[in-house]
Amino acid sequence: MAAPAQVLAQSHNVARSNTGSLSRVLVVDALRGLALLAMALDHAAFFIGTGLQAESYGGAAVNLQSFPYWFSGLITNLAAPIFWLLSGVSLALYEAGRRRRGDDESAISRFMLIRAAVILVLDLTVCAIAWRGDYPYVHVLTTMAITMAILALLRYLPTGAILAIGLGTLLGYQGWLMLVGPTMAEATTLGPAIWLGFSYVTVPAIGFSVLGWGPLMVLGFVIGRKRNNGARPNPQLLLHAGLALLGFALCLRLIGGYGDFGPFGQIGDSAAHWLIMSKAPPSLSFFAFNLGLAALIAAFASLRPALLERAPLNWLALVGQTSLGFYVAHLWVYHLVAALVEPLNLPIIALAKGYLVFALGLLLLLPICLGYRRLRKAYPQSVLRYL
Repeated sequence: MAAPAQVLAQSHNVARSNTGSLSRVLVVDALRGLALLAMALDHAAFFIGTGLQAESYGGAAVNLQSFPYWFSGLITNLAAPIFWLLSGVSLALYEAGRRRRGDDESAISRFMLIRAAVILVLDLTVCAIAWRGDYPYVHVLTTMAITMAILALLRYLPTGAILAIGLGTLLGYQGWLMLVGPTMAEATTLGPAIWLGFSYVTVPAIGFSVLGWGPLMVLGFVIGRKRNNGARPNPQLLLHAGLALLGFALCLRLIGGYGDFGPFGQIGDSAAHWLIMSKAPPSLSFFAFNLGLAALIAAFASLRPALLERAPLNWLALVGQTSLGFYVAHLWVYHLVAALVEPLNLPIIALAKGYLVFALGLLLLLPICLGYRRLRKAYPQSVLRYL
């Protein structure tokens, strides 16, 4: 197994090889890598029984732990909105690349449909086994696969029509939440859970509904189409977008609508609860807040792209470029590491133990990602191209 320093050096070489398309790909890959690491931290803590809750579920009141815990939860909350949005961006960049090579539209859609099927099978088999029945298993890849299949058909529409569908679904879903309230958003049967709400009692459990989260992938696809000419990301535009989204989130928190089921006092009355928003079902403020922060991070990265080529940030792109492999592997790795660390009864607080498990898992995951990427490049026409 390669040492961490070697992995960083090798990922540095790959990042430098991408310099010609740096503005088109590297910032996207690094931001997706950051989202995956935030997700991994959340799951590493979960596997040792530590919660990093900084979000609400079904409008229920949230009893926050101490600042380090809920602040860590704010970090991990970045994961899902970024991952969903950038999945759409990546599909659009893939579409543009295949078109430049002269592929016909049916071949592009066929690839997307096959990839969606592969992701669905992985989620319901390999990933499900990795969780080993632990609660909660929210099947994010299942709903992502369904959304990807829908996008394989929507992509034939003009980009403006796709944008209208994405925005219309996003706002319509949030309006529906306001009408039905939190009790209706939590489903007891699989169909409503997959499409509309969430459920931890169905088999499989569903935490990410297609109509709730899918619009982010659709809007990401539109963003990807708008910049598929390889134009350098505009840091000023990203900065303005980030500030606008954060301001929008603040306004939504003040009025307590669009998914949050009331002002902040209904889920807690401390000042910190201004930052606690509904994740299941997802509120518009949750999306705006986390994507606003993501836009600010992307703005900084676009101003200093060379930082993404050098240690210690160069491996963010490595993780982002192997996102599906990382996702599947991290479930197994963190289960293993947690099982090894827990019996040691280390004299440290639970949060520190969660960060330790997270760090130890990365020592295994980075070489796995590097090997996975090499294998995929060595066999570009194998089934690995769908992963």
